[in-house]
Amino acid sequence: MPHRAGCPCTQPRGTSPPAPEQGPVGAATHIMSDHVPFRRRCLGRRLPAAALVAAVLLAGGAGGLIPTSLGDEPAGAQPVPAGTPGVTRYFGRGAYEGIRAAVAATPRSCELSDDELTALVMAPIFKEVSQARTPETAPSPMTLSRWDEWTGEFSGSNNMHANYGLYPFADPYTPYVRAYWTPGVGIFQYDSAGVGAPFTAAELMDVQYVSGDVAAAMAGRYCASGGDGYARRAAAWQPWQALGGIAKSEALFQEMMAIGIPAFGSIGLVDGIENGGGMQARTCITGGQTLPCWYIDPSRAQGANWWALDDPTGGAVASGEAPLPAPFYVVKVDGFEVRHFMALDTGYPVNLAARRALGANARPRDGEPASGLVWSESSDLCDTSRPEMGCAPPPPDPAADATDATRAEPPPEPVPAPTPPGTLVPVIDLLRSVRLPEEDGGVALAFAFGSVL
Repeated sequence: MPHRAGCPCTQPRGTSPPAPEQGPVGAATHIMSDHVPFRRRCLGRRLPAAALVAAVLLAGGAGGLIPTSLGDEPAGAQPVPAGTPGVTRYFGRGAYEGIRAAVAATPRSCELSDDELTALVMAPIFKEVSQARTPETAPSPMTLSRWDEWTGEFSGSNNMHANYGLYPFADPYTPYVRAYWTPGVGIFQYDSAGVGAPFTAAELMDVQYVSGDVAAAMAGRYCASGGDGYARRAAAWQPWQALGGIAKSEALFQEMMAIGIPAFGSIGLVDGIENGGGMQARTCITGGQTLPCWYIDPSRAQGANWWALDDPTGGAVASGEAPLPAPFYVVKVDGFEVRHFMALDTGYPVNLAARRALGANARPRDGEPASGLVWSESSDLCDTSRPEMGCAPPPPDPAADATDATRAEPPPEPVPAPTPPGTLVPVIDLLRSVRLPEEDGGVALAFAFGSVL
């Protein structure tokens, strides 16, 4: 399941923490309206029934997948200023484009238009990250959870107790509190305890990348479910069902797909919120390899950053709020996600690093031997774009060296020995010695004759 700010991934906490309207999932100040039956939008173009049947049969011959919707109309979302009539919520332009691209590439085995699938994908975001009533509170792809705090009990019996393992060296009383491994990441708040396990933090912040997984899973559950449209949508949102998630998502879906206005006509797009929300792609040298890496600095979050404004230490241990991580690097290597907390960014006297096996829970859980983090009080990571890190050049590439050797200058041709005086030189040899160099635009003929008596 995705992370729920204010509840661990296996079960909700008894109460959710107080938060502003743009707060975490489950922390909205009111429960949204009950289910309103959804009427399918009248599409601008309809295929004749025979053509529709033929299209479905053709799709069945290719594994039963319909690559895109039939007669889908373009989305109506446009960038508009706050207060524009009809606009009720705001979304980052780069993030929205990432979702649309992911949806367009998602096959589906039933009739489900691109607009409908996009609305399915977007609905949980507004309850997970931000209500987005103003442009400034449009959801941030960089969002990091702040409510995965330890309960005070060292135990691996559930995620709440096992949150102690998210602190460096599994010590909630560490002096390095801001080298904290946040488990819930991105606009969907995927968590390593569930559906987020196969992904790194950088992948979860890449809206187009993670939306591909979200859209495919939602389309699969929707098409596999029986019942009416509401039942199918409820199945699609099953991972977000805690704390009234289905009803909230349904109300948001209805809002985006309202009859009488273009699809997404209630959404205003906000420039300056990119697909990665402020995450920066870098190149790093670590472990003797030059690898892609991603730099995540919460102070550079684009969009709603309420989660980055609270006490970065999280307050007293086990008080309910988790620490805000200092800037960190993410590297994916050999089946692991590795997060590096460099002294240059944390202000701590040491570099720190932790790794998690992809597919495993970051928390140390009972009966899950691959779960938990492996910490190191050192890191050799060097960001090649930061001169202050003083990166040593990467080791030479033997293959490149061999290629360079083949490009070496060939040895000079041997120079023939001079002809002794009195030697008769055959005419053919004389002709071979003719040279036609250009000198000052003219041509000079030079015949090298041996001495002849």
